[in-house]
Amino acid sequence: MARAQTFFPCVGHSGTDELSVQLEEIASTELREDDKLREQALAAMREWIRQNGRLHRCRTDDRFLLRFLRVKKFSVARACEMLERYLTMRQTYPRWFSRLDPEDPDLVAVLDACCMLPIGRDPTSGRIVIFGVVRNFDAQRYNSDTMIRLNMLVAEALLDEEANQIAGFTHIFDNGGMTMAHVTCWTLDNLAGYLRSVINCVPVRLKENHFVSVPTFAAQISKYCLSFASEKLRSRIHCHSTVEELRAKVSPELLPLEYGGKGLSIKALNERFREFLRLKRTTLLELDDMEIDLKDPREAAVHEDVGEVVADGAVGSFRKLSID
Repeated sequence: MARAQTFFPCVGHSGTDELSVQLEEIASTELREDDKLREQALAAMREWIRQNGRLHRCRTDDRFLLRFLRVKKFSVARACEMLERYLTMRQTYPRWFSRLDPEDPDLVAVLDACCMLPIGRDPTSGRIVIFGVVRNFDAQRYNSDTMIRLNMLVAEALLDEEANQIAGFTHIFDNGGMTMAHVTCWTLDNLAGYLRSVINCVPVRLKENHFVSVPTFAAQISKYCLSFASEKLRSRIHCHSTVEELRAKVSPELLPLEYGGKGLSIKALNERFREFLRLKRTTLLELDDMEIDLKDPREAAVHEDVGEVVADGAVGSFRKLSID
């Protein structure tokens, strides 16, 4: 399989063979994925897309559809429902999703500032690790729309790799030096839209969030944000008072040089990521080709009757799987 063909191999692994074995184990034990179920689910999802009159254009390649199937542990009904929500959200919030071009001047500026970038893959979990430096985001010049677009650019680019769909993501945010401007640049509409829509519609397996040096004034905002989160998501959030505390929880092999780690410098890591984004540019821009008819009066949500488009044997397998 091509799952281990990733631009971000595991730190400390000698090659892709170890990662491939690790991903196969995660797919089997956490996602209940196997060759037969994967092929049945993909066929069922393509048939649902073909029959769905609201979807005028939609990617149907394996790599795209597996984003949704894996995050929903191969429940076809729930994967289809999430895909429809995802497409609806893309058209509802074009300021966040359209033209996710890594050569866009505003995105270039925040990328050059090293506000958010992958720093490697954790060898113990296989997860891609995203590192954000909040103070590097110029909140006087840009608002939360740009911040969300940056998040979407990073997520969409990395979700095209199967290793990230399977193992998931770990996020680390350095909040040291964060100012009130980083809070006030968020409108209530953007905050509510991001928390209620994006988190529920983007097919990311977000397994860990680490926040470092969060200033006191941001505590109430954090509590508000967490009020929208599920108990499972809250359990995956870890706060560290200092960088030293972070180093006790995150492998030094992963952390950048500036954080006392053994990895590359943030600048070098960012240059590597920019090259990766250049390779993904066409794929990112082609996401805008997808279309859902938001004015279609037919019911938007899909239900268990999605099983009618597949053979009875497949339906039984789909319905007994649970949501993540």
